[in-house]
Amino acid sequence: MSLVGRQIGRYRILEQLGQGGMSVVYKGLDTALDREVAVKVLHPHLAGKPESRKRLDREARAVARLHHPNILEVYDFSGADSSEAFIVTEYIRGKTLREFIAGELLSPPEIAAMVMHEIAGALAHAHEAGVLHRDLKPENVMVRDDGVIKLTDFGIAKILDRDEKMTMTGALVGSPAHMAPEIIEGEESGAEADVFSLGTMLYLFVVGKLPFTAPNTTATLKRILDCVYEDPRQTVPTCSDELTEIIGRCLQRAPGDRYPDAGKLRDALAGYLGELGLSRPHEELPKFFLDPKGYRKEVERLVTTTLLERAQRLIAEKKSARALAALNQVLAHDPTNERATQLLDTMKARKLREQRNKRLVRVATATGSAFVVGMAALKGVQLANRAPPPSVALSFGPEALVLTNVTWPPAREPEPAIAEADAGVEEVVDAGARLAFVKPPVRNGGTAIVKVTPEVKPEASPPPAGLVEVEVIVRPFGFLAVDEQPRSAEQLQLHRLKLSPGEHRLTVTCDECETGGVSRVEKIVAGRDAINFAAPLKPSLLSFEGFPADALVQVGAESRQAGETLSAPFRITTPPEGRRQMAHEVRYSVTHQGVTLAQATARVGPGKLLVVRRPP
Repeated sequence: MSLVGRQIGRYRILEQLGQGGMSVVYKGLDTALDREVAVKVLHPHLAGKPESRKRLDREARAVARLHHPNILEVYDFSGADSSEAFIVTEYIRGKTLREFIAGELLSPPEIAAMVMHEIAGALAHAHEAGVLHRDLKPENVMVRDDGVIKLTDFGIAKILDRDEKMTMTGALVGSPAHMAPEIIEGEESGAEADVFSLGTMLYLFVVGKLPFTAPNTTATLKRILDCVYEDPRQTVPTCSDELTEIIGRCLQRAPGDRYPDAGKLRDALAGYLGELGLSRPHEELPKFFLDPKGYRKEVERLVTTTLLERAQRLIAEKKSARALAALNQVLAHDPTNERATQLLDTMKARKLREQRNKRLVRVATATGSAFVVGMAALKGVQLANRAPPPSVALSFGPEALVLTNVTWPPAREPEPAIAEADAGVEEVVDAGARLAFVKPPVRNGGTAIVKVTPEVKPEASPPPAGLVEVEVIVRPFGFLAVDEQPRSAEQLQLHRLKLSPGEHRLTVTCDECETGGVSRVEKIVAGRDAINFAAPLKPSLLSFEGFPADALVQVGAESRQAGETLSAPFRITTPPEGRRQMAHEVRYSVTHQGVTLAQATARVGPGKLLVVRRPP
């Protein structure tokens, strides 16, 4: 039943603004202070429960202590004597972030990062005060008419018990794609759960769609528990490696792998934005919200200019991989950028020179002697009884390798003079390289000039028609190689491929995998479900130090004395079905004479040794 026209305490209800599974939001008038307010009134079936009202009272008191420019301010809340249960907050003239992004993209990705920086900053203030949000989603973020972001509905989800959360239409199940895995599984959740929800929002702002979506709620929750999502760079090339890494850390399956609270996420975003010249998001964002199209061009110019300067510096420092990433991002923003193209050409030319020089060194440093011996063999010189190899000094000319001071030791038998060798004689001396004598070597102290050029290989035939789209899921993540092709450039959870129908050998490796990884032949047919691989992580070791030598250590199903673990650590592995992160996790306890000295869950990186020390 609508409350429009009624009076609740000192608040006159003017109009209904919105409605959800938990409450109805009204615009009201504070008759005592003559100011507009927003009044959130719980539905009667919740307001009638004493426990729900107590929770509302606790949460309202906690949130009322929060004072931050990006948090909706709480003015008042109902007492025990009120027939309705409600919260009174400041009234925002504006729209929800969900309404805004329905008409405008938060692009380029740096704008999305600035929006999330402001939200994370507001949430960090709450986390520092011990207040969790528990229902983060774009609908609970307001964009005021002047471009200021306001985070709303702090703690409101806590007034529901778990059964209500999982069954109420429009409550938490109304936004399942933002839930952290531990909430879905009914486990205790902390600030890391809020960070996961922020990660889903950041992904949405950058990519334009949520990371975990499915036709129904049950399937969506399963995708979250599987923690498989598409790399944002596959859809948005302008999304940088750094921002992708930030998103990825927020969306980790295990809470301990995420940022521990919103403050750490805010700091990571501040560092990323600061390097791009966007160190004051609270001043930049109002420009965007007031003029999205104009500001979008301005920030793209700033980002590309900064990235070009960074690439030029990295090239000078010979940090090619990072320079290439910066230039690729520039070209994703501006495909016709001439300066980026010039710098890429510079990098390619230097790489070609480096490759040529390495190839020349391989040829010449076949200890020098192999080269000269090979030349002599071309002219029929018998070297079986030759003395130790000749000495050769190396240097590089503009197009060729120069061998100087070619001095041969005396031969045991008379031999034809090497000076008789003809210039222009060629021989393949290294796979993929051809060696040509521009100037032949002479007997003693002479100079040989050698030109080495790569062999031209025939172009690969075009891929066959009728390719099949295939998804390969790697848990936790890894590189993927198909047949004899090079492995993927990155370690991913989800690899999207296009393969010809038939059998293909798929090989998964990772930096933390056991040697050789895992490989098997899969039959590729149209319409096939995703192919699942479990990356074979290296086992980890766990030992205990500082405990009594005869203390009993229990790790999983194994037990031994603490003193033994220093020389014989526990070997920790994770079965493939339980592998969701790039680490092994195991529960341990240490007891001595009936007293528990330590008890916790250890997370150890693959191939690493973790030493648990007795707490002081």
